[in-house]
Amino acid sequence: MSMEQHFDLVIVGGGIIGAWALHHATQRYPHWQILLIDRYRIGDGATAHSAGVLLATGRSARERRLAGESAALYRALRDRLGIRTTQAPVYWLAEHSFSTHIEQALVDGPVQPAELSVHDLASRLGASLTVGASESLLRGGTAESYEPPLVARLLISHSLASAHVRCIEGVGVQQIDALGSGTRITLADGATLRARRTLVATGPWVSEPPFGALAARHGLRVKKVVALHIDGVPPANAAALFLPQADAYLMPLAARNQWLFSFRCDEWDVAPRKHALEINRHDMQVATRTLAHYLPELVPRCRGGRVFCDSYSPDGESQVSVDASQNLVFAGAGSGAGFRLAPGIAREALELIVAHWPDAPATAKPTLSTVSMD
Repeated sequence: MSMEQHFDLVIVGGGIIGAWALHHATQRYPHWQILLIDRYRIGDGATAHSAGVLLATGRSARERRLAGESAALYRALRDRLGIRTTQAPVYWLAEHSFSTHIEQALVDGPVQPAELSVHDLASRLGASLTVGASESLLRGGTAESYEPPLVARLLISHSLASAHVRCIEGVGVQQIDALGSGTRITLADGATLRARRTLVATGPWVSEPPFGALAARHGLRVKKVVALHIDGVPPANAAALFLPQADAYLMPLAARNQWLFSFRCDEWDVAPRKHALEINRHDMQVATRTLAHYLPELVPRCRGGRVFCDSYSPDGESQVSVDASQNLVFAGAGSGAGFRLAPGIAREALELIVAHWPDAPATAKPTLSTVSMD
């Protein structure tokens, strides 16, 4: 491939948002020449470390809309390709006064008092559960666990079936220069190419060169994200427990014969260095403090986990915006919800790109009910 080749669209970042953006673009604009670039292997960055737990919730109207749209697209993809997932009914444990917040956040289904006793729910969680006198146990929604890197690679591989789609792995972007008709992109190996439209979806690498100025303009910071693995094969009727006030949840991973406990980590301004971030003693203390309060029998069963980082916006909501200084669109700042909202974020990004750099009418809009893989 000549490095001065012109592309209708260049997507920088082969994680889950970049993968969905590529899928949407090839579906809507099959005549476009599209290039996907990733500094590592596709799906091997933050996406590879994501918990991949899908539950349609949102704090704002936009986030709830994206969550509902994205959940529908994931289900269509699952059914089309026969992707194996773990599904679990969701129970919520929170102060009585917090139930209204849960009802407002949940997109799919009503929130009602739990139909199970605490004892019966404990058998589906694999451990005894402590419920305080001021707390309510509620039932609402279904959580579903995916393997995010598998999803990203499936989307990208199907897009690559088109002769108009190319992919470069193992080479980063060194510089992006705005031109009157788009951008000139210089790769780390010195090669250059032209793009009529450019989408940056680099996850936590948005704070790294050459995107640091973009991150600063958007007020983005990178935070460590941690989840523990818990020994024990989930029962066939396993449930998920969400603790919204602790910003934590317990999810059965039947496909892995274990449980996952996700919790809030407040270690900020970390660098996205593969294999450099670790689950440290403080992380374990934070996690086990929450587990000891609600599910004490799980504390001695914690065995390893997963750790990486994500880009966060000032208000904790994902961003899709035009960066006029570099003639590109940025999509990211998943703020820990990048996988869950990726299909919708990518759709917003593509629509913004076309609004600023128009093309012929779309030939096949992404829909909520179907995901074409032909």
